[in-house]
Amino acid sequence: MDNLPLLSIICTVYNQEAFIKDCLEAVAALDYPNVELFVVDNGSEDNAKEIIKEWLSNQNIDFQVSTIFRESRWPYCKSFNEVFSLTSGKYLIDLSGDDLLLTAHAMKSVQALENHPTAAVCFSDALLEKNGKKSSFYPRTAEGKLKKKVEDGDLYKKLVASHHVLSVTMVLRSDALRAIGGYDETLSYEDFDIQVRLARKYSFVFSDHFGLIKTLHPNAFSATQYMRYRSVMLPSTLRICWKIKEMNQDSLEDKALLQRVLYELKHSLLSANFEQAIGFMELASALGASGLHYFIYGQWIKYRWDFSALYVLLKKIKG
Repeated sequence: MDNLPLLSIICTVYNQEAFIKDCLEAVAALDYPNVELFVVDNGSEDNAKEIIKEWLSNQNIDFQVSTIFRESRWPYCKSFNEVFSLTSGKYLIDLSGDDLLLTAHAMKSVQALENHPTAAVCFSDALLEKNGKKSSFYPRTAEGKLKKKVEDGDLYKKLVASHHVLSVTMVLRSDALRAIGGYDETLSYEDFDIQVRLARKYSFVFSDHFGLIKTLHPNAFSATQYMRYRSVMLPSTLRICWKIKEMNQDSLEDKALLQRVLYELKHSLLSANFEQAIGFMELASALGASGLHYFIYGQWIKYRWDFSALYVLLKKIKG
């Protein structure tokens, strides 16, 4: 136990007063004995900062805790990179203040990485909680068994084409993240980009355990991905897709990217984010897109048909 490598946890908080105490309690309850925790309040306008300070003052914690309280909100990737430069751990968890790590997550993930020295990332399953109900990210039977094997290893094409890895479950090898330059500070979010850049150079390993409880709520940043008219995330998604085109090495990888681009194009149109839709259309053309769907998307952009109100309504009904 004493020989376990140091694990760095960077917990970033922004207006998460309803969740941060439980988040910190979960970190303290980890069964992993060699942790350094960095708590970053990224300019919260609620009482999160006071809750963090009160929690720390009332705890007898047997691991190192550093706090950073920003006066105003920093771009997420810039904030993370600054704190990452202060870490010393062999492994790393990027934790949001509204997620709850489960007790065995760190131990099982680190052990998997120690057993797979060429892997840069260990990922796992998660419990997704919405309106008091929990479900797994990967489909499972009533007995809790995975319905099918979760692919790991070389995941580059898989990650380009689809949402295969839930980023909040990832435990990273710190040296691998440093080797690719950390997070891209030109982006508004990091997970898609960091997954494909790491997968370009390294393998991923899956550990069949529940790593955390992820709370799905309307104030989460990810909930704005396809915000009507003014998505903050779609411009970054478009930039990442162009970056992937430059990283791709063969036609199969371009085919995987086209699958992703057409998906993002469809949702850009449905949410009436037409400027981003134009960008995805241009990239689809560069990748050789053709066919009826491609033609319809072109007409949709040309006439700017706005179905975004219906799109939002259907998403609410779907839940």
